[in-house]
Amino acid sequence: MTFLGLPRRVALTYAALFAAACVVYGSLWRHAPVVEGDSPQYLAVAADLADGRLDTLHDRTIGYPVLLALTGSTHAPTRLLLYASLLLHFVSVWCLGALLHASGAGVRWMLLLAALLWLPMYVEPAGMVMTEILGQAAVVTGLAGVLLWIWGGPRVLLGLGVLGLTWAALTRPAFQALPLAFAVTLLAFGSTGRLVRLRRAAVTAGVLVVGTGLLLASYAVFNAQRFGFFGVAFSTGFHLTTKTMYLFERLPDEHAVVREILIAERDVQLTERGGTHTGTQTIWSVREALEEATGLSRPELSRHLLALNLLLIRRAPLEYLQEVARAGAVYWFPTFSPLATFDAGALRWAWAATHAALVLLFALQLTAIAGWLLLRRAVLPRHRQPALPRRLANPRQGLAYVLGVLVVFYTMALTCAIDIGEPRQRRATDAVFVFVCVLGLDAWRRVRAGELREDA
Repeated sequence: MTFLGLPRRVALTYAALFAAACVVYGSLWRHAPVVEGDSPQYLAVAADLADGRLDTLHDRTIGYPVLLALTGSTHAPTRLLLYASLLLHFVSVWCLGALLHASGAGVRWMLLLAALLWLPMYVEPAGMVMTEILGQAAVVTGLAGVLLWIWGGPRVLLGLGVLGLTWAALTRPAFQALPLAFAVTLLAFGSTGRLVRLRRAAVTAGVLVVGTGLLLASYAVFNAQRFGFFGVAFSTGFHLTTKTMYLFERLPDEHAVVREILIAERDVQLTERGGTHTGTQTIWSVREALEEATGLSRPELSRHLLALNLLLIRRAPLEYLQEVARAGAVYWFPTFSPLATFDAGALRWAWAATHAALVLLFALQLTAIAGWLLLRRAVLPRHRQPALPRRLANPRQGLAYVLGVLVVFYTMALTCAIDIGEPRQRRATDAVFVFVCVLGLDAWRRVRAGELREDA
């Protein structure tokens, strides 16, 4: 017997873990939710939304501020926000557990997933006034809705997938192209007849692209009518400037005013005592000075910087790629605050070791899959290509793994190519990352069990 996609006893266990988490984290994190670096910007949007309308075009989109406004966190975070965030994390765990069950995984894998995701290292974002926990819930809901619909669920699940991916984009604009990435991937596998049927893939792809496109376009039209800016977020030019800070000297003389302001601030940040010594925060400190010097509004300044950054990248593509590569390495490092470690060095190393083990497991899984595909496609003749026994073939598991990996690497690629690529920006997809690792373990168990039966 199942309850909302989970076996009854697993559902009861998940509910018990959520209740325990509310008690434990609620009592240990007495000062949560805590305000982080970007929190004031989200609180400012929430305060603007308090009267039910948006009066100013802000740097941040409305996805997370809506949650802040609903929990009364318009000027300062409330305890209700903490419990709402824990509930969102619970929704993510439940949806991913339902995907494991629908793909054929056993109870122990669903329990392992929950045990990992309720560790402090993964619950920590719920105790912060940041977008990670809502972005995670939106992405996971979108992923679950799409997969469960493809596997024969009712139409409402596909609608839920559209809404989830749309809200993910309104929470973190980097997710705007994720529905398109889903659509292309589904059509690619549908055209081969593997993992998903072409008709189902085509319908899903069309609804995703059109549905999310219309919803996001509606928000863009609202911005155009009210503030004169057509789009979901105008800050792409600012974010890309974090990847070109070592190339500012290469800007031509006709942009000398912008060039010298950027260079001066970058050099200060590189040598500032107690700073990060990276210069990545340069643009966030000089936007007002650049607006005054250029006479451009903030959205216009972002577009202008986008053009200048693309010019720098064309002039120095290898240097830009070096910055992307550095970000790609740092992106996978662990990141914890005192909320997760409770100021205990031993816990900090325990969480770091757990994260490192999962990253290693993920890398080994992808290496094994890549080796298998290379063996099938490039080494052995077609008539000698190995194939898994029929009883081990699991298209559902394969499709869930592919889309989960897509979420992880899509976020990594976009974040590292356009923004700083710091570990914190990975956290909205950490739940999907853990889900993929657990799914891979179940697939490995199936393969090993099949081999043992054949040897016997």
